[in-house]
Amino acid sequence: MNAGSCPFSASQSKTPTSKMLIQQAQPHETPLVAEVLMAAAENLIRRGEMLWSPSEVNEAAIQEHVRAGWYFMASDDEGPVGVFRFQLEDRDFWPEIPEGSSAFIHKVAVHPRAQGREISQALLAHACELARLHGRQHLRLDCKQGRTKLMSLYERFGFRHHSKKQIGLERFELYKIEIPKQEA
Repeated sequence: MNAGSCPFSASQSKTPTSKMLIQQAQPHETPLVAEVLMAAAENLIRRGEMLWSPSEVNEAAIQEHVRAGWYFMASDDEGPVGVFRFQLEDRDFWPEIPEGSSAFIHKVAVHPRAQGREISQALLAHACELARLHGRQHLRLDCKQGRTKLMSLYERFGFRHHSKKQIGLERFELYKIEIPKQEA
């Protein structure tokens, strides 16, 4: 494996629960996606770590992105356990990236009741697989500066630090991972 390459595809990964399924969220599932995002945001707030405000991840805030097909949701026998937003372009954080070369993920979240089960690894692997299916060479993400645990999670998965960016008053660390071509 090359440094900074997606370590495995979703089809090769061991799922954290044998019955977990990751699929594109449908518009009628917007409340479930919001439930995971809100639970993760509120859990972080209780721990004194602000990532997203509830107004950024409530149903009204995400409904257009769910309708556009950008959200993917992991579910098991207990219901929704994780989500992420997958985009084929991101001009806010990556305006210099050539069109068609990369995919982008945002709002990776695991429901607090499901944390510690490697669900984030399965979500990242699924995002890598989606990027590969779309013919992209890289999967990219941003992380608020100072989120060392989250940055470590991404780095353990195989993401490599690319650069830093400031948008308004917020500072971000930008990461990317190489997507291996599908073997024939």
